Amino acid sequence: MRRTARQTVTALAVLVAVTFPLAAQQAAFEITSVKRNVSASGNSSNRNLANGSYSGTNVTLRSLIARAYEVRAFQVTGGPQWLDFDRFDIVGRGAEGTTNEMRPAMLRSLLADRFKLVTHRESREQPVYALVLARSDGRLGPQLKRAALACAAAGTQAVPGQSAACGVDTSVNGRTGTMTITGMPLDAVAAALANFAGNRAVINRTGLEGSYDVELRFAPEGAALAASSRNDDAPAIFTAVEEQLGLKLQSDRGPVPFLVIDSVQAPSPD
Repeated sequence: MRRTARQTVTALAVLVAVTFPLAAQQAAFEITSVKRNVSASGNSSNRNLANGSYSGTNVTLRSLIARAYEVRAFQVTGGPQWLDFDRFDIVGRGAEGTTNEMRPAMLRSLLADRFKLVTHRESREQPVYALVLARSDGRLGPQLKRAALACAAAGTQAVPGQSAACGVDTSVNGRTGTMTITGMPLDAVAAALANFAGNRAVINRTGLEGSYDVELRFAPEGAALAASSRNDDAPAIFTAVEEQLGLKLQSDRGPVPFLVIDSVQAPSPD
């Protein structure tokens, strides 16, 4: 285990997080642990814990970088091959009272400290899916509704008339996926759909403003190809989006942000 000063960052950490606000750059776990996992197990897990803490078991570094920078793994480019093959058990413990919104920034500090990670961002023209209205009359599907309650802003206390349970909750059980979104804009819906629609970003081009509630049941991309072996009736995600939300994932091209790895090192031991 290694203890770190919560309000101290190295110059390297500042370089890594240069695009983030100063408060985010100053975030760090109080205690960190990084160990190689040599179990050869194919299973891995990521757990978000109280006080902004994190526990990852048998995770690759590329997947952790994607989590810390809130992008998908295909948007993390460059770096040595071991980023995709070496596995680690990683723990970061936040100080009492740390908000969960600080977790990504604290993960970025951990990566800078323990892996000497240096990155920069680029925008590249790529194939994408545009999230658009499926019907000419603009009518929405039965599972996409205006948010029933306004959401409390991140890091603030909920007040009467606000909902504290805002956010995105997704799960995949076998070949069936579910997505529950409460009080979020369509940009957040597009980002959530991108996790299940192949290696493409999804850009919101619906023109819809405000916050929405979503309940979606679907088969993730790839799982739909094995429909004959499924014992459920979950539609392919493209069909589910159109039938349940009244939206459509339409092939297009557009700018996609990429995180480029400039340098990274094997982790320093505990």
